[in-house]
Amino acid sequence: MSVNLDITQICNLALDYLDEAPLASIDDNSAVARWFRRNFWPVAWSLMRKHPWNFACARALLPASATPPAFGWRYGYELPIDCLRVLPLTADGRDGGKPVDHKIEGTQILTDEPAPRPVRYIARIDNTGRFDQQFTDVLATALAQKAAHLITGKASYAAQLGQTLQALMQEAQAIDALEGTPDDPSDDFWIEARQ
Repeated sequence: MSVNLDITQICNLALDYLDEAPLASIDDNSAVARWFRRNFWPVAWSLMRKHPWNFACARALLPASATPPAFGWRYGYELPIDCLRVLPLTADGRDGGKPVDHKIEGTQILTDEPAPRPVRYIARIDNTGRFDQQFTDVLATALAQKAAHLITGKASYAAQLGQTLQALMQEAQAIDALEGTPDDPSDDFWIEARQ
């Protein structure tokens, strides 16, 4: 569930990990605030791309591109503008469905499957109010780890936070995976697997 923390509050969670004074605002002119302004979204989007967080998953039915690929594939599909990562492509778009051969090249999905193409993907979320609690914890820890040496001058903080980050990421992924039931694989997939 979302936690409704703003950027300043999340950055202050990161500063808590470093035993540093909080920011009054992310818009401060301090070196620390400038660092967080430069790094907040790149770190958040990188973490979103690493795992199919439930809050960042999206679905789309993509039309085929008017210009097919020059060779190798029949169809090209433009990636959604907010796409950070395409999840495994399946015939019906469901997780666990029959896999579909494809490649991602540039801003397109190339495949021999006709339109409309159902696609699940990780969307670039740029509203902190949509982040869930586990993602927020992981993000604050990742920011603290990246800022540790710059802010504290202590390399040991970065190493310690790296271990904390890894444990939090595993815990968050496990919790995220328990929200909902997995889609059943299509019957065709199991029949073809036995042959």
